[in-house]
Amino acid sequence: MGRFRSLTARRVGQRRRGVSTFGLVLLVVGVATLLVSYFLPGWVARLWPLLVVALGVLGLVRRPDFVTELEALVPGLANAADRQRRRFSLGLVVLGLILLVFTSRLVDDRIAGPAVIIALGLALLWRRYR
Repeated sequence: MGRFRSLTARRVGQRRRGVSTFGLVLLVVGVATLLVSYFLPGWVARLWPLLVVALGVLGLVRRPDFVTELEALVPGLANAADRQRRRFSLGLVVLGLILLVFTSRLVDDRIAGPAVIIALGLALLWRRYR
């Protein structure tokens, strides 16, 4: 029949070391959710997404000093860095508003799952035909 390969996994390339950013974000979000759910008064539990919206708006309005310094070092690089900062800040605003809608109970919990699936489908169709 031939030779069988070993079932042990072989590592290709260097193993990445250090702190996982995504893991750290998930940890912070999980702890924040627990704090909001169990230890804060009711009005704080409903309005905490306003903090996320405020961070996004602050990111949209304020231009960091390092972006201006990048323009002096490499012309054109600051626009790329500024564009990514604006996209991230706008994403924070949208995420905060979505969380605010769900925490203030403006949307029934039974339609949240199907609404997310419909929104993802519409986004994929929009991207395809854009």
